[in-house]
Amino acid sequence: METHAPTLNSEEKNALAMPNDFPSGSTVIYGLQGKCTVKSIENRMIDGKQVSFYKLEVQKSAFCRSTRQEPAIWVPLNQAKENGLRAPIQATDTDGIFKILDSREYYFQVNESWANIQPKLEAAIRSEGCAGLAKVASYLYVLKRKQIIPSPAVARMIETVNRLLLRELSDCLGQPIRNLEARMSKSLRHKLLPDN
Repeated sequence: METHAPTLNSEEKNALAMPNDFPSGSTVIYGLQGKCTVKSIENRMIDGKQVSFYKLEVQKSAFCRSTRQEPAIWVPLNQAKENGLRAPIQATDTDGIFKILDSREYYFQVNESWANIQPKLEAAIRSEGCAGLAKVASYLYVLKRKQIIPSPAVARMIETVNRLLLRELSDCLGQPIRNLEARMSKSLRHKLLPDN
């Protein structure tokens, strides 16, 4: 008995013919999950339509002691860039990242409520990549120092953003995280200097 593949309409054919920016085995950065490996590109039927997905596996840091396997992350190919999937930063782009950190700019409104600002921070990371991480790290540094006690949500985001930014810079530049952490801390201290 022969089985035939389902007939696809033009929209489904276009979705499957989309350019594959990240082939299987590629290292990518995905939003706040950080460094991932593209394990495969798979098609799934959703509501009767065939949709192509990147299947991502989060790469653990060499210092991670956990042996627990993280669940796969499924990102639709046609929404991958809007959802923050991107290539890791290149060494030629790191000067721009350090300019953001060295700047006195906060990049977001410090007096805005956390409920309003958090989606803006996440959107900046998705749309601007590593530069967005640097802008969010700048903002969170200032926010943390302007609050008496940062909320647990702010503290978690500070930890996540700094970890992701430092790891990506470390991987790109081949420098130890502690060296980059010291450089980042020195850069960020300028954000709180009084204006002359």
